[in-house]
Amino acid sequence: MNRQTSKLLNILLNSPGQYFHYEELAARFQVSTRSIRNYTQSILDFLEDLHMPSALTVSEGGIAFTGGAEESSLLLQAAVDNDFYLYRLSPEERSHIILLNLLISDDYCNIYDLSEKFNVSRTTILKDMEQVKAFLARYNCTFDPAMNRGYLLRLREQQRRDMIVRIIQTAMGAVFSLHREVNIYERFLYEEWSLETYFPFLRQLLLEMEHQYNLDVSDACFEELLLTLAIITVRMEKGFCIQESTLEEKTFQNLLVYELAENILKELEDRYRLSCSEAEVQYLASKLYYCRFYASAPIEDAQDVKLHMALTSFLMMVSSQLNIPIYEDAKIVNQLESHLRDIDKAHAEGVLLENDYTDQMIGEYPEYYQLICRHLSILENISGYSYTKDDIAVILIYLVVAVERHFKNDILPKVIVVCHTGIGTANFLAERLNTYFHIRIMAVTSNHRLADVMKNYDFDVIISTITLKEPEDLWVKVSPMLEDEDILRLQKLFMDIKRNKKKLGTPNQLRLPAPGIRTVLREENILLDVCCTDWKEVIQKATEPLLAAGSIDARYIDAMIRSYETNGAYFVYCPGVALAHAGPEDGVRFFGLSLIRLKKPVSFGHRQHDPVTWCICLAIQEKDEQIQEVLRLMNLLGNPEKRPELDAIACSGELLQYIMENE
Repeated sequence: MNRQTSKLLNILLNSPGQYFHYEELAARFQVSTRSIRNYTQSILDFLEDLHMPSALTVSEGGIAFTGGAEESSLLLQAAVDNDFYLYRLSPEERSHIILLNLLISDDYCNIYDLSEKFNVSRTTILKDMEQVKAFLARYNCTFDPAMNRGYLLRLREQQRRDMIVRIIQTAMGAVFSLHREVNIYERFLYEEWSLETYFPFLRQLLLEMEHQYNLDVSDACFEELLLTLAIITVRMEKGFCIQESTLEEKTFQNLLVYELAENILKELEDRYRLSCSEAEVQYLASKLYYCRFYASAPIEDAQDVKLHMALTSFLMMVSSQLNIPIYEDAKIVNQLESHLRDIDKAHAEGVLLENDYTDQMIGEYPEYYQLICRHLSILENISGYSYTKDDIAVILIYLVVAVERHFKNDILPKVIVVCHTGIGTANFLAERLNTYFHIRIMAVTSNHRLADVMKNYDFDVIISTITLKEPEDLWVKVSPMLEDEDILRLQKLFMDIKRNKKKLGTPNQLRLPAPGIRTVLREENILLDVCCTDWKEVIQKATEPLLAAGSIDARYIDAMIRSYETNGAYFVYCPGVALAHAGPEDGVRFFGLSLIRLKKPVSFGHRQHDPVTWCICLAIQEKDEQIQEVLRLMNLLGNPEKRPELDAIACSGELLQYIMENE
């Protein structure tokens, strides 16, 4: 059973009783139907060895797992516990395993030992090593020069640990899970490092920290951090400790994750008699941060500010076409923002998200999918990469949930019940309908009164025990006792009604909350016709009102300049307009907003949007409704039809009034 076979087994186990056509699976795996049949035969052989041949139903056209819950559990456990060295590795899998072997080895590995360990020829190992070298070259890693002794990697300890985690992730996709399917790389570590002796304590430790700090951590992040902690523990026990932090790791010292890292490592010291350096604390703090192991979605740095504003802008655009204020649903916004950070992290590490429900979700909600694609550039411009179809499906899931939460009872099918034998029978039928379905009974009536009832009630369908004269698309005939056949027909009907109610109608402009720019932008914070010679002076001038009001201290100016020097002119978000900002930890005391117009445009070095005439300076501590006002100001300044009028206004008071009238 190789990785593809394992993936097929996992799909079957997760959908018991569902019949899968070979053609459908071939398209999903991007292989031939012959390959799918070969995978199926491997699974059948595996089931035969376990004396469970009847758990899989195979026909000429496809396959289905027909075993029960107990068989499913036993089968998955047997697959995970299957001895690693009996696993039939593909060439790609074997090269990754060889690399893992090199990463965890403390001494040289020679060709003979590797060929014996993996039961292949030395020629095959030499070919695999070329793949290993190509992988290492992407990360500027090399072998020890003394090649006559074998292969030994020369890496910084941080890099070694990170590579081990990255290889494990290649088997799982971006949704990290140690036991979602047979993970051969994780099994290899289990065999080599006896990880099962560490996991119970480390899992309990993370659960206690999650409870103690009142954290909300996804399963994927929890599992990734669990593996990372196990690797840290094993490496430190072997005497391989981090002695010097990277510049990036040192930046986490002032964040809340640093305290959490200290507490976790203190527990590891006591349990395993380890000695942790300051660099180890900073390393773990960085892992906690990137695994989002802290209180729900805080804004801690400039990148968080950028993502939060971009997401809010994206949701406002989507909301305007749905006529639903999705951006006001704080829970959805926070959860989606956290998930987008996970997607960011996966792309940065070269791991693509695999979403098992992508095609199903897009098929069910094509209008929502197209709406997301229409405004996706807002998010892509911030992330720096193009979202995949699977990435978009994640956003789609959150959008569907938000819409359903907004409508609540409004999407429930509205039903009129008709019965010719008497009101008692009609009420009996209505009660049975309420027992089986989540619907709204608008009226219970007899046939002769139906015409009047239809005029007085808004309804979706009529459920009747008799044949009606009304158009057939308005009513359904059922038995007063609701037979099984009736229930199945009504279930499909009600699902169709709900789906149609959630589909997009004609886009119309969402009525946004009343203008409130005066609550965030004061007249004295607007500076017009300011003289500046370069981008640095523009930033300094833009912060003067915020410094005077005490909203920020001098560190904020330095942080914005560093951010520009590190990340380039991303401040310039549209032609002629910049949004200067840094992170809350860089000297923000309370929310502040200023706006300056330059007497002469200044180049920021942006390839498309130079030169800059307007600059907004934003200081923010936390997510709140004020972001929406800032986004409206940004949209107004970015409107090419309004810019000539904005450029011509002579004084700050008039400009503020104009903004209030046009935001």
